[in-house]
Amino acid sequence: MARSKEPQKEIPSDPADFLDRIEPVGKHRSMAEVVYRILKDSIVNGDLKPGQRLVEQKLSDKMQVSRVPVREAIKRLEQYGFVQRLPVRGIIVKKISEEDIHEAFGIRAALESYAAAEACDHVSDEVIAALESIIDESSRALEIGDLAKVMELNIRFHEMIYRSAKSEMLNKLINMFVDYISRYRRPLLSSQSNARVSLEGHKAMVEAMRRGDKENVERIVKSHILQGKNFILKAMQSGHFE
Repeated sequence: MARSKEPQKEIPSDPADFLDRIEPVGKHRSMAEVVYRILKDSIVNGDLKPGQRLVEQKLSDKMQVSRVPVREAIKRLEQYGFVQRLPVRGIIVKKISEEDIHEAFGIRAALESYAAAEACDHVSDEVIAALESIIDESSRALEIGDLAKVMELNIRFHEMIYRSAKSEMLNKLINMFVDYISRYRRPLLSSQSNARVSLEGHKAMVEAMRRGDKENVERIVKSHILQGKNFILKAMQSGHFE
């Protein structure tokens, strides 16, 4: 019986053909990043309010850039849940719902508590010392009421912990989520009392990591993040956070 001919495999084209089809990236890519950061920071800081419209032409005129980087920045903001597209009003700053809070903090609790537990297997004396130094610096900033500095140090503290997990995949997952959760950090650390509670949580985390107590550090981090969720929900319900 004659054997049927096997289908011929497609021969890859010369790489030069592919390179010929690539267009220059141009400067608008880096400009889109700049526009994105400006708009994102404005939303996080409250300069751009929930429900406020973002009009491409007005933004490009104000920033003195073309509409291309503005359009790309807005698409990215939409992907991360900072803005939403409405059929009639166009692009507006998205109002945060209680469902968003539950989802965001649930994901944070799962990812960051696991990262902290994994970090226990890799953390060095130098990292522990660096974390303690951040706590001390945060305490001094809190004493003089520099809440912007406290927020900056809070970000650095958590980043140092999940980098210590030595997991590239976990690090990527958390970093993908960083921009999304940045909108919640300011109201979380906007009062000295809440910032003090957060600082005490950081001290407990470091002590558990020093002992290599994975189970306890995972519990502490989870509790720390969910405590933040409850604070945000109460603030929303009392009308202090949009």
